Amino acid sequence: MGHGLLRDPPGAANTPANKEPPPPPTLRMTPLIIATLNTRGYRMALHRSQVLSYLQEGGYSVVFLQETHTDPTAEDSWRLEWGDGVYFNHFTIRQAGVVTLFSPNLWPEVQGVTEAVPGHLLHLRVRMEGLVVNFVNIYAPTTSPKRPQFYQRVSDFLGTLHSHECLVLGGDFNTTLEEQDCSGAELSPAAANILREIVEHHSLVDVWHDHHPDDTSTFTFVRVEAHRSHYSWLDRIYLSHFHLSRAYSSNIQPAPFSDHLLATITASLHAERPGLAYWHFNNSLLEDEGFVMSFQELWLAW
Repeated sequence: MGHGLLRDPPGAANTPANKEPPPPPTLRMTPLIIATLNTRGYRMALHRSQVLSYLQEGGYSVVFLQETHTDPTAEDSWRLEWGDGVYFNHFTIRQAGVVTLFSPNLWPEVQGVTEAVPGHLLHLRVRMEGLVVNFVNIYAPTTSPKRPQFYQRVSDFLGTLHSHECLVLGGDFNTTLEEQDCSGAELSPAAANILREIVEHHSLVDVWHDHHPDDTSTFTFVRVEAHRSHYSWLDRIYLSHFHLSRAYSSNIQPAPFSDHLLATITASLHAERPGLAYWHFNNSLLEDEGFVMSFQELWLAW
């Protein structure tokens, strides 16, 4: 007798030869946790190390950072502390700058990187587990007169993306859309109107507000001056409505070393319930004369 390395498992002799083995257990996919945070500058090495360590301990998959104050000389230090999944859109060491981080445990296939607006808009088109996702990290200007022009550029850029692909738009918008989202009046109503058009045109949904429709007391930025507090809902994550069911939780929490709060959503790359899905027609095709003519001919022939 040997050591029994090829021995049948207990009960195998009583199993009919034509009986199929049980299916393998269903594997639960690791959730994708997306976060956004205004960092208030990363010029100091200690500040950078503290925030990156905090984010690593949080286990976030994709992180949008704004107001990073980076230039090309800082890239090696960032990658040394975080890993290779760091993508920059620099401005100056004293202003703006956005950075998108991918967890070292995440291996996305990055298909395109676009620095659409220097220091303010960074786009990454990635494929993960068969799903194409457009991650758009934005930092709107703090100066009110500059915001309408910025949001017009955002609108123009988003119009170049494929409408059927998943869109995640996050960051510090420095603009509110609803009266209850700030303690005072919106300082740039023109910018708010353009942003509102962007949200409607691309069927975007503020995930936190969708999950917490009755919460009117949570804000991501609070400033106290002259014995008076000012609060606003500036930091948020939008998800295209067609993919909204992928997001099953959202959270707002204090973040060290910043006067902004950290906003997160937790999502699945795969549908929660496999099966039939509704067909979503791309309305922009109605403006394509070639498509309209082809469809008319097809309809008449049918």
